[in-house]
Amino acid sequence: MSTTENRIMKNKTIKISALALILFAGSVTAQQTDTPTGCPSLTSQKSSRKKIIPRTSEQAEADRLAAEAQTLSRSPSRENVAKAISVAEQALKSDPNNVTAYLVLARAHAASQRYMDVPRKIAGQKAWDSLTKARALDPENIEGLQILADQVVARNHDYRCSKKILETALKFDPQNARTNYYYSQLLSGMGKFDLAFEYADKAIALADSDSRNFVVVNAGRPRYMAGQYDWVLDHYARYLESNPNHWLAYFYRSLAFGAKGQFQEALAEAKKSQPAAPKGDAGGIGMLALAYANAGQKETARELLNELLRRDARGEHVVEYRIAALYEVLGERDEAFRWLGKDIDDRDGLGSWLVWLNHDPVWKAMRKDRRFKEIQTRAGW
Repeated sequence: MSTTENRIMKNKTIKISALALILFAGSVTAQQTDTPTGCPSLTSQKSSRKKIIPRTSEQAEADRLAAEAQTLSRSPSRENVAKAISVAEQALKSDPNNVTAYLVLARAHAASQRYMDVPRKIAGQKAWDSLTKARALDPENIEGLQILADQVVARNHDYRCSKKILETALKFDPQNARTNYYYSQLLSGMGKFDLAFEYADKAIALADSDSRNFVVVNAGRPRYMAGQYDWVLDHYARYLESNPNHWLAYFYRSLAFGAKGQFQEALAEAKKSQPAAPKGDAGGIGMLALAYANAGQKETARELLNELLRRDARGEHVVEYRIAALYEVLGERDEAFRWLGKDIDDRDGLGSWLVWLNHDPVWKAMRKDRRFKEIQTRAGW
């Protein structure tokens, strides 16, 4: 090769490397933005009928593995989340363009912080990267839009953007039970309870065997935030008839009894929710500690609080919102504000308790404190 040709090739290499660096930098900037202006444009998206293309044997195997991983990810536990990630990665080795596998990775990585104690920033970035790859392949995918709505809340506390994304998903498929459920949750956080309950009822009516338990077991939180405590108690009493010992049913019944001032009943339900305490789900332990505090057993409440603080010190998952609520009931408002601030800084998605910050009865007295307005603003409200 001549000297001139060498120079030309070198210049081309430099230009390509520079372009790659610019694209990478732009990608990182877009992924790490903390501003509400990062809401993606969805105006160009139109629902379209996709062509059915015969699948190769490799693609069929990837579909099988992705479906297995999806099932695992929808019953989250330390073992299931880890296995979902492993199986989804196997699927992508068979078919690097398998959208479902990328979406499973997005959900599983997001859940890995809670169930596998993966550092929150690492889990969040891996979830976002997987979602980005899935949406590049299929921007109209309904589950991809659901996860995107969750992620813009987790990353930016941008509830308006999340609402816009879910409305787009509903235009594509108004009969999707999970989309109707997520939309109802967000509307209730915005205080639009009547409309929220319409979508919640629709979600239950549309739910199939895959989504029914998810939709039904989580139906109580917005009703609780709307002050419909008897509805919550009745709903979960019926749910327990067919799903005995489901801890979340007792969890919400405990909160409802507590809000009604029936603290002994609240404590009884909380104990049923967390029979292995002080071991068990961090959010459930926080709720149990709250029930003890409300029932006047503050020493036991502090023992459970100390268990959560030790977990936090070890880098394990805790539900900071529930710790803040416990400090508020214990009369330590400065600590309550500090832990609310930690929850805001660490961020979570549509399942975050911060979605209901403006309606949770535990903050009734705190809302008179001038610092609460700052918390609302920081949380995106």
